[in-house]
Amino acid sequence: MTSIVPNPIPPAGIGADIPLWMKIDWSPETEHGIYKDWGSYYSGRRRENMAMYYYNKALSMLPEDYVTLYHRSQTKRKNAQTEGALKDCAEAQRILKSLNIKNAPINLEICDALYELNQLEIAKAELHDNTRLFKGNKTKSFEERLAVVDENIKNCCGEELTQFIASNEKLLIHVREMDLKARNPAQNKPLWKILKEQDKCDVLSIQEIEDELLSPLEIARRGRAFDVFNQIYMDKSWIDVVFLRKLLRNPTLLLEQCRNSKHFLGALNKKKYDELKKFLKMLHARAPMYYLRYNKFTNKKLMDQFREDFLYRAQYQTSRNMRSVLRSIRKLRAAGNVTKLSKYVEEVMGDYVVLKTDRIMPWKFEFMNEVYNTLALAFAEQCTVPPDMNRHTDKNALLKLLRLPTDKSWDVQNFVFGDRSTHQDADISDPSLSKSRQMITRLEKRMLFAKYSIEKCYLLHQIGYTHLKSNRFDECCFAARKGLIETKNCNSLIWRFLCTFLIVKSSAALHKIERTKEALKWAKNMLDDLASPQIAHFVEVCIACNEEEFNLKKQSGSIASRRQSRSSNRSNMSLSLYQLSHLPSYTST
Repeated sequence: MTSIVPNPIPPAGIGADIPLWMKIDWSPETEHGIYKDWGSYYSGRRRENMAMYYYNKALSMLPEDYVTLYHRSQTKRKNAQTEGALKDCAEAQRILKSLNIKNAPINLEICDALYELNQLEIAKAELHDNTRLFKGNKTKSFEERLAVVDENIKNCCGEELTQFIASNEKLLIHVREMDLKARNPAQNKPLWKILKEQDKCDVLSIQEIEDELLSPLEIARRGRAFDVFNQIYMDKSWIDVVFLRKLLRNPTLLLEQCRNSKHFLGALNKKKYDELKKFLKMLHARAPMYYLRYNKFTNKKLMDQFREDFLYRAQYQTSRNMRSVLRSIRKLRAAGNVTKLSKYVEEVMGDYVVLKTDRIMPWKFEFMNEVYNTLALAFAEQCTVPPDMNRHTDKNALLKLLRLPTDKSWDVQNFVFGDRSTHQDADISDPSLSKSRQMITRLEKRMLFAKYSIEKCYLLHQIGYTHLKSNRFDECCFAARKGLIETKNCNSLIWRFLCTFLIVKSSAALHKIERTKEALKWAKNMLDDLASPQIAHFVEVCIACNEEEFNLKKQSGSIASRRQSRSSNRSNMSLSLYQLSHLPSYTST
């Protein structure tokens, strides 16, 4: 007799992937207990995702198990899923009520979930009900929670709130109006319903989402408020919150080449950041920022004195920086380095001065006038005639005089279907053209929030000049003409002259002689008010060069017409000789 030994290796196929213990025919109650124990094990190890997985498996076996619902609620609260935790506790309480059983831990879990949802009033009412429902040692936990909730409500609605409302009354009214407007059901109707009520055709039901345009000052305020909020509640760990926020769009972490890890890391990072934000909101609801600020400065006079001293320090430091900026601008103008001066002015005015309020910088308007007028004078000082220039022999004399390249093709490239080099997006491959696009976008965004006309004149001139360097002459003329309109508002003669000369340069680059002559005539009318012999001489030489080019063009045109008439005469004469030679001959009879 040979004994048959069973093969311990499972056959290949579907059964090979199943663990050996799952092949045992457990009862649903036993399998439910296994999953619940594993969920408790992983929850103790702080592996909340695995614990949630096994709790879900256990509840799929026995949905009416209120103990598993209680444990899953605790796990969800650790993951900042407070809404789901409250839902599980409420379901467990419903099951207990159907069994006519009172359970203090589950009721306490409901109160904790309401507390973490920042519903302090509802949590307080629930705690009071439970203190009357249970007796003995079971009420101690509810009384301790009740003391905490009472203190939180006192912190939120105490004397600190009165002081905060008194100092921010207008802001609170504005926020309240925006909230009421957002909750108005008449304004939140879909477009198809609004059009149906008006008996109109529903062509497009999806409303266009408008991007919120924020001024640079508002962006800086929000960024500062974000940092202060994290510094108050996270102390020295606030820099980690900023780092986690930057990781959300970090291209080094979310590489396109890593197809498997990119989406996993992105989802994990977003999940953890959302959890952190929820916990910070809980802290803010229990102890608002105005309460912490009030406790930091209990003496109002000392707090006002501290704020006033800080304001004076900021004003003093800003004035020192502005004087240093003016010295650097004058030094660059004296050196004649206009390119570096223009770049420096854009950095100072676009990144630093725009973030200063009139309170920190009371002399802001005077400073802006000084900077922009100094830059305009530096641009005007470039209007000089070279001593070795001979306009009679050089056909590109006007272009050289206007500091325009002569060895470059100024013809506008036409779009050709199928040729990608002629597409409008082709300039992205060219770093210089891409940089000009970015510069124009930056200047146009600044234009939306420019307050003074002198600043608008500078921005429109720089937009036109950037278009001119990129061979976009129509856009250059359009921006220059808008700049001419703004110069009338601020009565700035020097910027009017510079915007006019942008039109001169764009017309001269295209060899539009009549248009150039007209623009030069506008510039000549300003010479008496400018009272600058150098600029007057420069404009007169430009007019003379334009006249020379006009005469050369007229002369070449007359020569070409003569040649054309001679060629046409010769062709007519040859045609007549040919016709005479082929006439039929008649003999006399």
